[in-house]
Amino acid sequence: MLEALNIRNLALVAELSLEFLPGLNTVTGETGAGKSLIIGALQLLAGGRASSGSIRKGAAACEISGIFRLDRVPPEVQEQLQLLLDDGGVRQCEEQRLLIRRVISETGSRAFVNNSPVTAAYLRDLGEFLVDIHGPNDSQTLLQPKRQLALLDSFAGQAGPLQECRQAWTALQELRQERQALQEDHLSAEEMQLFAFQLQEIDQAGIQADEEEPLQARHRLVAHSRRLIEIARQGADTLAQGDNSLQEQLSLTIRQIRELAQIDPAAGEPFQERLEELSNDLGEIASDLNNYADSLDWDEEALQEMEARLELLQRLKRKFGPTLAEVLSCAERLRGRLARVQGRQEALTALAEREQVLQKRHLSLCQKLHALRQQSGERLSAAISGKLQRLGFTRAGFAVMLSPASPGADGADAVEFCFAPNVGEEMQPLRSIASSGEIARVMLAIKTILSDADQVPVLVFDEIDANIGGRVAADVAAELRTLGRQHQVFCITHLPRIAAAGEAHFLVSKQINSGRTNASMLRLEGEDRVQEIVRMLGDSGSSATACRHAREMLAEVPA
Repeated sequence: MLEALNIRNLALVAELSLEFLPGLNTVTGETGAGKSLIIGALQLLAGGRASSGSIRKGAAACEISGIFRLDRVPPEVQEQLQLLLDDGGVRQCEEQRLLIRRVISETGSRAFVNNSPVTAAYLRDLGEFLVDIHGPNDSQTLLQPKRQLALLDSFAGQAGPLQECRQAWTALQELRQERQALQEDHLSAEEMQLFAFQLQEIDQAGIQADEEEPLQARHRLVAHSRRLIEIARQGADTLAQGDNSLQEQLSLTIRQIRELAQIDPAAGEPFQERLEELSNDLGEIASDLNNYADSLDWDEEALQEMEARLELLQRLKRKFGPTLAEVLSCAERLRGRLARVQGRQEALTALAEREQVLQKRHLSLCQKLHALRQQSGERLSAAISGKLQRLGFTRAGFAVMLSPASPGADGADAVEFCFAPNVGEEMQPLRSIASSGEIARVMLAIKTILSDADQVPVLVFDEIDANIGGRVAADVAAELRTLGRQHQVFCITHLPRIAAAGEAHFLVSKQINSGRTNASMLRLEGEDRVQEIVRMLGDSGSSATACRHAREMLAEVPA
């Protein structure tokens, strides 16, 4: 519900702060006093078109802000609002209160939700969940065929079949997308030939992802094997096998140390042992070098084969990837693409058969929904027609018209709420009704019947009392009061009977101060409210009869 409204420098309003109650809020005042200012303010908060002409003369800008209490909003609407706030990156509500602010200047307008800047388009999306305005030249969400379809389904209580239909449609659309993607995934004969050749080229190479590094090491060894053999042989000769080798020279030294050991065993024997060990080590090293030289296979043919293999690997990497692993991955991609295309016709046939099954199921669910909607539409038409009788349309007709539509998530029906105000006139869509007074009363009838289904929390009615009076006015007042049990309702009225029905009553008036006209709006209570109803009855306020009548009307309203 709208808890508070603040207006500054909007048209004739210099400064205005208001608090509202749940239920029915009635707004009255002399003709031309500016009673529709609340409509204009709410339209701006709901994303309506902003104009610099709205700014009060002499002011640089105007500002409107409203606080909506979400704890009094249906849970489903709260959930939808929260999703919208999250999508818009809007700050979280504090204490379940949503703050909407609109600032209009000569250069444009700015909008804020919970002090987060938003676009006017975002504000319109948000406004659709919060406010429904019924008055002259206003666009009402209930006039939209899509909204009428949703209300009919909600009235029928057929959430289960509708959900089944939506699920079937989603599955059908996903399958069609898969089929479309497969149809577009085709290759020309030249592309098929190229891909097959590339795959064969990789497969015939028989590569391993980890073969390159060991092969490079082996190639390096074979390529230098002649020099390595030469170095190993020369080393063995120098150590132990050649003339004047180190081992020969060491043998002479050992003989001399043996003589030392005979004279001084304590000192000579350790030297002798260490030198003999060193001589043995030299022999072993020389033997190992010869064995190493023997192991080297200097094979020109093997070298050429390794060089050819390395060149092949380099060429494949240049064509298909920077590494052998990437080359192998490319082969798998080519294999998969060729397999998909080669099996494409079989897959398309299978998808087409599956599509027929899903389409048949979806159409069956559409037909089921259509039958339910026909039954519910008849009940809804009868209920609204009966309500219109009470609201002064004694000869009017109302019908929920179903027509075929392209199958979709919500079935295969288009819905139009139609109305004929007089006998003999053709039914016309509600959106074609010219009289704002007529459409406001029709909307009241619809919203009363659909009060449980229609979850927009704030409803505004203007000119709902056009061309009515007497018993009809009392019935309209009762319907508004009933509607106020499910919604917060604002009604701008000239009829005392309707004004007296409000839980809260607001008076709009104009004053002239210092040569400037200013519109104000204040809540009436007690004797002030009695006097306003007396004025609406056409009395100056001095008539005891008029005062008694006003009090009786206020007393007739249930607490």
